[in-house]
Amino acid sequence: MKWLKRLRLINWHYFQDETLEFGPQTLISGRNSAGKSTIIDALQVLFVANQKQIKFNSAAHDEAKRSLISYLRGKIGSDDQKFVRDGDFTTYILSEFYDESKKERFVVGVVMDVFRDNNIDEEYFILAGVGIDNLDLIHPGGQKGQLRNREQFRRWCSGLKGRVVFERNKSAYQEAFLARVGHVSKRFISIFTKALSFRPIQDVREFVYDYVLDKKALQLDVMRENFEIHERYRRELDDLLKRKNQLERIVAQFENYAKLRDIVDTQEYVIRRLQHAQQAESLEKVEREITLLQEEIVRLEADLRLNDAQLAEAQNRVLVAYQNWQEHGVHKKEQELKEEIRNTNREIREKSQLLEALKDFLRREIVLLEDLARWDGDEHWQWAPEVGERERLQETIDLLASLPPQSLSEAEAQEEAFRDAGLFLSDLHSRFTKALGRIEDRLKALDGERDELQRQINDLEKKKQRVYEKEVLNLKALLEERLGDRSPVWIFCEEMEIDEKDEEWRNAVEGYLNRQRFDLLVRPEVFAEALSIYEQEKRRHAVEGVGLVDTEKEARYRGSAQAGSLAMVLKTDNPIIQARIDHLLGRVMQAENEQDLRRHAMAVTRSCMSYHNLVARQIPEKRYAVPYIGARAILRQLEIKRQELAQLEEKRTALAKRKAAVEGWTRNLAERASQYARMAPDLALPARIASLEQHREEKQGELARLDKREVERLKEEYDFWRKRQDELTDEGKERNGKKTLKDNRLKECFDEQQVLQNRVREAEEHWRAWNLSYPAELLPRAEERWREAERSGQATATKLLNLITNQKGNANKRDQEFQMLRDYRKDYNKEYNYNADVEGRDNGEYQPLLTEIASVDIPAYQAKLQEALAQSEEEFKSHFIFKMREAIHSAKREFGELNHALRHFPFSEDHYRFEIKASERYKRFYDVIMDPNVGERGSLFDLDQEDKAAVLHELFERLIRGDAGDQEEFTDYRRYLDFDIAVESRGNRYMFSQVLREKSGGETQTPFYITILASFYQLYGSNKTMRLVVFDEAFNKMDEERIQTSLRLIKRLNLQLIAAVPDEKMQHMAPEVTTTLIVHRDGYTCFVDLIDKAEAIGGGEEFADERRGAAAVGRSTSMRELLRDERGTKSSKEGAQSAQGGERNRLSEERVEGNGEGEDPVFDPKPRKVRREERSGKQQVSAQDTLFALEEV
Repeated sequence: MKWLKRLRLINWHYFQDETLEFGPQTLISGRNSAGKSTIIDALQVLFVANQKQIKFNSAAHDEAKRSLISYLRGKIGSDDQKFVRDGDFTTYILSEFYDESKKERFVVGVVMDVFRDNNIDEEYFILAGVGIDNLDLIHPGGQKGQLRNREQFRRWCSGLKGRVVFERNKSAYQEAFLARVGHVSKRFISIFTKALSFRPIQDVREFVYDYVLDKKALQLDVMRENFEIHERYRRELDDLLKRKNQLERIVAQFENYAKLRDIVDTQEYVIRRLQHAQQAESLEKVEREITLLQEEIVRLEADLRLNDAQLAEAQNRVLVAYQNWQEHGVHKKEQELKEEIRNTNREIREKSQLLEALKDFLRREIVLLEDLARWDGDEHWQWAPEVGERERLQETIDLLASLPPQSLSEAEAQEEAFRDAGLFLSDLHSRFTKALGRIEDRLKALDGERDELQRQINDLEKKKQRVYEKEVLNLKALLEERLGDRSPVWIFCEEMEIDEKDEEWRNAVEGYLNRQRFDLLVRPEVFAEALSIYEQEKRRHAVEGVGLVDTEKEARYRGSAQAGSLAMVLKTDNPIIQARIDHLLGRVMQAENEQDLRRHAMAVTRSCMSYHNLVARQIPEKRYAVPYIGARAILRQLEIKRQELAQLEEKRTALAKRKAAVEGWTRNLAERASQYARMAPDLALPARIASLEQHREEKQGELARLDKREVERLKEEYDFWRKRQDELTDEGKERNGKKTLKDNRLKECFDEQQVLQNRVREAEEHWRAWNLSYPAELLPRAEERWREAERSGQATATKLLNLITNQKGNANKRDQEFQMLRDYRKDYNKEYNYNADVEGRDNGEYQPLLTEIASVDIPAYQAKLQEALAQSEEEFKSHFIFKMREAIHSAKREFGELNHALRHFPFSEDHYRFEIKASERYKRFYDVIMDPNVGERGSLFDLDQEDKAAVLHELFERLIRGDAGDQEEFTDYRRYLDFDIAVESRGNRYMFSQVLREKSGGETQTPFYITILASFYQLYGSNKTMRLVVFDEAFNKMDEERIQTSLRLIKRLNLQLIAAVPDEKMQHMAPEVTTTLIVHRDGYTCFVDLIDKAEAIGGGEEFADERRGAAAVGRSTSMRELLRDERGTKSSKEGAQSAQGGERNRLSEERVEGNGEGEDPVFDPKPRKVRREERSGKQQVSAQDTLFALEEV
C-alpha cells in the first residue's frame, strides 16, 4: 500500500513554509479562518491539478470565492495591502508518499512561478526514491533564502538517480499520478473532489453514476455502417424508381406540349396568309377613293370662281352706301348730341359717388367725435379747459351735422370752417400721441420691474438665494475670487437662524440690525487683506456702502451676550458669526412692553419700539418688512415678492387698458388736417350735380327735335348690301373648306396607297418566310387549314380576328404546358445535378435517360438491400444486445461486491445495502435485452411474441435513426436500472430515497459517508494502491456516536483518513484517530502544531484557552510569540528554510524507519508530544530543540 506521509507548503496562502505529518487517521482542526480548508485545497491542486475540476473551499459551497491566484499571493483585501506576496515569487506544494511493498519513498509535487501580471508558470512532477527532505529548494546563486524557480528546480532534479517525471499537461499528469499511486481508476478525480464537501444525496441515481458505476461506451460503428449500406442500397433503389417516374412525367408532358405547339404553328401560317389578303383588299379600296376625290375637287374649283365675282360686286355696293349714310348732315348732328349726353351722364355718376362717400365720412366722423366728447380722459391725457377744447369739439360736431350744403354759395362759406375743424382735430391727435408715448414708457418700466421680480422669485425658489443690492454681491464675489480657499465670504444674515419659538422677535431683530444684516465677514486671519482689496477696488467695482466686519477685533465679543438680550434669539454654529451677534445684540434687551423699555440702557419690544440713549423710537416698518435672517426668511421673501408681482400685474393690466383707449383715439384722429383739406372742395358737389342734370335735359330735347327719315333710308340700303356681302363671304369660305378637306384627304390617300403597297409586299414576304421558320412536315397541314379558311364565307378581317383569338388561347395553353415541362426538368436537374437545358424545345436530353433507366436490373438492387439489413441486425444482436446484457450483469456484480463490503462493515446498529432492479421507465427494453432467447437463432426480429419484436424494432430504430440524445440515452446500460439504498435499523427496514428529505442532518450525512467510503474502498481494489480519503468540514452534523462509528469503520476498511473538522468536534474524534493537527493563524501567517492523543482528549480547557489567545498556566512565552521567534531564527540564517526542514524531516524519517523491532515501519503508534507544548513550556526553546524533544518523546 502507498501512504501519504507528509505535506510541505511554501508560499501557499498564509503558509510561508510549513510541513505537516499525516498518520493513518489524521484530523486537522482549528478556529474558523485558521487555514484548514487552505490545506485541503492544496491537496486538491496537487492530486486533481485541473482547475476546471477543482472547487476551492468546497465545504463553503457556493459562497466560496477563492481562486488559485488568491491562494498563491495570499489575498488580504485591506485598502493598505491587498496581498501577502507581491511581485515575482515561486510556490511549492510537496507531498511525500511511502510505498510499503517497495520500501521506498516518492514525492508528488507542483512548482509554480508567479509573475507580477498574475501569469502562472506551473509544472507537476513525480520523483521516485526521494523524500521531501532530499529536495534542495534554495537557489545557491540567488539572494539569501531565495527559492529555485520552476526551470532551475527541473534542472536540479535531472541529477536525481531515481525516475523523474515532469509534466505540464494536466491530463497527462493525472494519468501519471494515478499510475504511480497504484493504477487507480480515473474515477478517483471525481470521487476525491466530491467527497470534500457534504451535499445531501438528493438523487440516488445521480450518486450511483458519480461514485459507483462507470459509463461504458458501446461502439455502434459496425452496426451503423451495415445499416448505412442497407440505407444506401434502399436510397439508390428509391432514387432509381423516383428518377424513372420523373422522366416518364417529363416525356408525357413533352408530348402534350408538342401537340399544342404544332397547332399554334399551323395557325400562324394561316394568319400570315390572311394578313396578306387583308392588306391587298385595303390597297384596292384606297385606290377607288382617290379617283372619286379627284372628280369632286374639279367641281368645287368652278363654284369658287363664280363666288369670287359676285363677292367683288357686293363689296363695291357696300362702300358706296356707307359713304352716303355717313356724310348726311342730320346724321352728323345726331352723333354729336349723343356723345355730349354720354359724357354728361358719366360726370354725374362720378360726382354722385363722391357725394355719397362724403356723406358716409361725415356720418362716421360725427359718431367718432361724439364718443370722444363723452370721454373724460385719464391721468395721462386731460381736456384743456383753458382753450375750450370740449366746446370747440362740439362746434365741430355741429358743423359736420350741417354738411353738405345745397347751394354753391353756402359751400364756399363753409369750406374754410371745415379746414379749421381738421386742424383742431389734428392738434388733439398730437396730444394723444404724446400721451400714448408716456403710457408706453410706463408699461416698459413696469415690464422691467416684473422681469426683475420674476428673476428674484426664481432665485428664491430654485437657488434659495436672497435678494441683495448688487454692491453686496459684487464685493462678495470679488473677495471670494481674491481669497480663494483661504476663507469663505459670509453674508451676516445668511449664517444665523431665529428659533421657531422666538419667531415673534423676528421684526425686532431685522429692524434693529437694518443694513448691518448685509455686512460681509471673513476669517480673522485674512481680514486685513480683505480690507485692502475693498479699498483698492471700491470705485472700479462699484461696491461703496457695503459693510466689511473686522472679525479679528470682534472675536473678543464672542460669549459676551447678556441673558435676555436679542442675541439669545439668534442661533449659529459659526464662532465668527456668533461674535458678531454678541457684539451687536448682546446688550440689546428684550422688553415685554413700552414701559419695560426704561429698565434697560438699550432694549426693544416685539412691536419694534426701541430705546437707546434715553430715547424711544419706533423702527420704521420698511426696515423689517422684507426678512433676511435664516432659512424662513427666504420663504417670507418669496411670499412678499409674489404679492408685489401680483400687485404689479394689476397695475399693468389697468395701464394696458388705458393704453388701448388712447391708442384708439390716436389711430382714429390720424391725418385729419390733410384729410379735411382734401375733402373741403367736395362740399360743393350737390350744386354741381344739379347744374349737370339741367345741361343733360337741354341736349336730350335738341336730339328729339331732329328729322331722321332720309338718314334711316340710307342706313337700310347700307344694311342690305352688307348682309349680301356677308352671305357671299360665308359661301366662299364653305366651298374653300370643302376643297381643302378634299385636297387633304387626297394627299392622305396617296400616302396610304404607298404604305399599303409596302405592307402588301411585306405581308407576302412574311407569309412565304413561314416555310423557313417551321418544319417542312407541317406545311401540308398548314395548307389544309388555309383552304378551310378560304371556304369560309366570313369577311377576311373577321376570319383573321377569330383565328388570332383562337391562336392566343392555344399559345397560352402551349406555354402553360411548357412551363410545367420546364418545372419538371428543373426539379430533375436540381435533384440529380443534371446539367441539361430546361428551355429546350425538343426532348433529346431526357428521352435517352428514360431509355437507359428502363434497362436497369431492379431485383438485384433489392437483393443487396436485404443482405445489408441482415448484416446490421446481426451486429445489433452480437454487439449491442450481448454487450448491454453483459454490462448490466457486471453492474449487478459490482453492487454485489459493494453490498458484501457494507454487510461486513455495519454502521452501529444500521446496515446499508444498495438495491438494484430493472428501471420502471425502460423495463420493456430491459426485459428484451435480458431475455436469453433473444438473438439465439434466426433473425433478431423473428420472435414468437409480437410485443418483444416491436420493442426490438423501436430500440433498433432509436439507435440507428435517433439523434445524439437518443443514442446516448439508450447506449448507457445504467439507464435500464433503478437504484436505491435499503437501510435496516433495529429490525426496521426502509428505502433511503423515500426518507432522504425527512431525515436530520446527521442521519442524511451517514449514508453519504458510508457510500463515499464504500466507493473509495471499491476504488482502492488492491493492496498496491494508496488508501487516501480526504474530507473537509467532516461529520459536522453528526452526533458523537455516529462520528465514532464512522471513524472505526474507516479503520476497518484500512483507509487513510485526512479530515478537516470543526474544533468543537475534536474531543469526540480524537480518541479514534492517530494524529491531530492544530492550525493556527497569527495575523497573515499560518502554522500547524501536532498534539498527542491525551492532550486532544483531556486538554480541552487548555486548548480552548489557547484558541482564545490566553497564556497557559506556567508558560513564559505564548505560542504565537514562540512562532515569531522561531521564524525569526529561520530568516536570520542563510539557507535556513531548506536546512531546518531537512533536519526536521530527517529526524522524523529516522523515527519512522529505524524505531526498533516489531514497530510499524510506516506510522509510529506511540503517543507524541507536539511542538506547541515545547514552545510554551517552562522555558523558552528554539524550534530545533522542539524537534529533538519530539523525538525523545
